[in-house]
Amino acid sequence: MDNKYKDISEIFDNTADSADIPEKNTMDYFDIINRQLREPVTNIFASLPLLADSINSQNTEKSMETLQTVYHKTYQMLKSVNNISLAARLIGKKEFITEIIDFSSMVQSVFETSQQVLPDYFSLDLQVENGCVVQGNSTLLTSMLFNLLLNSFDYRAEDDVKVCVSLKASNGRWIFSYKDNSLGIKPELSQQVFEPYFSCNPYNDGEVADKLGLGLYIAKQAILHAKGTMLLQTEFSDGVKIIASFAEYDGSACAIKSRPKDFMLNKYSAMFVTLCDYCILPDL
Repeated sequence: MDNKYKDISEIFDNTADSADIPEKNTMDYFDIINRQLREPVTNIFASLPLLADSINSQNTEKSMETLQTVYHKTYQMLKSVNNISLAARLIGKKEFITEIIDFSSMVQSVFETSQQVLPDYFSLDLQVENGCVVQGNSTLLTSMLFNLLLNSFDYRAEDDVKVCVSLKASNGRWIFSYKDNSLGIKPELSQQVFEPYFSCNPYNDGEVADKLGLGLYIAKQAILHAKGTMLLQTEFSDGVKIIASFAEYDGSACAIKSRPKDFMLNKYSAMFVTLCDYCILPDL
């Protein structure tokens, strides 16, 4: 991957600190939202008569199969609703609570826990230094991390998904890096992927994708809310690398820590909802 920057400080000197909200016809948004919500809801309604018939005929295997379909589609719908809700608040410039967050423990918990529920073809190289504390919003930051993972699966190039994550102190700042082996993004679309509801598939010829187009928008806004900067490095067919830089903050004594059980014990946690198409969902 070509890197024209000499060092990390030069990278962030060349990164914009704010994202412009693109103008778009309101009906375009409704069309995207409609596509995302219609399919899961339609499947749920279609499955209910089958489930009722299976129960009436005491066909237990068929009943459970149909019930699992309903269960999965409900998670898909919840994922869309969650992302739409977050994006609506961001676009509407609604305030998010600013918390003192142990980002080191959050990154460690998110990726170690995800590794337990994702398929065997997922491999993770995780290197996290302790002590990174940021002022941000925990909902936004956890959504950022899970949406990065989701993109790696949605746009995987091979049968396997390889992700390298690091969080390290460097020259008075904390540098978060996320690199995957996905298809990569076409250069001419590399800025548009941060626009809300960008619905073209940046990993191929720009055809319309059946996605909400909110993951990278939420990711960037989460970083900006934490007073960080963000850079995308990618070459088509050679993966995606996200680099975020945060100022050091001395507030470890009162920082909110993330624990694996926070994601595992809540069946509606961001992990299960965001990764519902790939992870092992909790038992009914």
